[in-house]
Amino acid sequence: MPWQIFVIINLATASLLVPLQRVLLRKEKTEPLSFVVASQLITGILLTPFVLIHGLVVPDLGKYGLLILATFALYSLGHYLYAHTLKRVEASVFSTLLNTSTIWVVTMGYLVLHEALHFSDILGALIILSSVLMLVEHKNRKVHLEKSIVMGLLVGIVFGIALSMWVYIGKHSDLLSWTWLSFFGTPVIFSLMQPKLLQKATRQFMSSELLPKMLVLAVVWAVDNLASLAAYQHGNVTIIAPLLQTSAILSVIVAVAFLGERSRLKWKVAASVACFVGVLILVG
Repeated sequence: MPWQIFVIINLATASLLVPLQRVLLRKEKTEPLSFVVASQLITGILLTPFVLIHGLVVPDLGKYGLLILATFALYSLGHYLYAHTLKRVEASVFSTLLNTSTIWVVTMGYLVLHEALHFSDILGALIILSSVLMLVEHKNRKVHLEKSIVMGLLVGIVFGIALSMWVYIGKHSDLLSWTWLSFFGTPVIFSLMQPKLLQKATRQFMSSELLPKMLVLAVVWAVDNLASLAAYQHGNVTIIAPLLQTSAILSVIVAVAFLGERSRLKWKVAASVACFVGVLILVG
């Protein structure tokens, strides 16, 4: 199957992912860490039969073991910030903040791989940062930089580094097996840190009331991860990366249509478009 098909599938699922998570997280009694553990475990369990049929192929631990541990640790930190931020911030805003991760993926190339810095890289980064400024409210002629926006930017940094590691390992591993394993890394780390968290997550999110919604989220999340990694495996990263960023624009549309997030709508749309343009320049 050509990589273009995987990109289309990813765009469809990615545009739904953040709004679906927002629906579950904005409930007052929803505990962010329990949500992270439950949602990832349910997604991993959902993929288990397919892995058993396909056959589990563990990545080369001798070669990638430390990198895998680092990836899981970063994603754990990222998901901690992710869930706490998305509980407080609208999905339409959060999608744009999350896409700033592209800046940090490129930054890693400069710091670790010593790649050359071009004018287009600086221009793209500035445009992406301008998209964040569009989301900052101005109150009484003073800039009001909310804590949630700062946390959203931190999520972009952590996820940008973790994503580059995840894709690198995925390019040298079995697609289904690595995607499946990825969904258990964060729950295991969180459960080791807080032993009672698994019980709390099971009680809250696997109830008869929330389980159907969690299953829908799990299907979307599993397909999203499989499609994005398949696209990266079969195509050129510098071409695919900006294409996947269009999901931010689609997420704004979904959030407005189904979650009623209409406040500062023009700025949200402008920010998501500016972020996409910046990513195109940055990785083009």
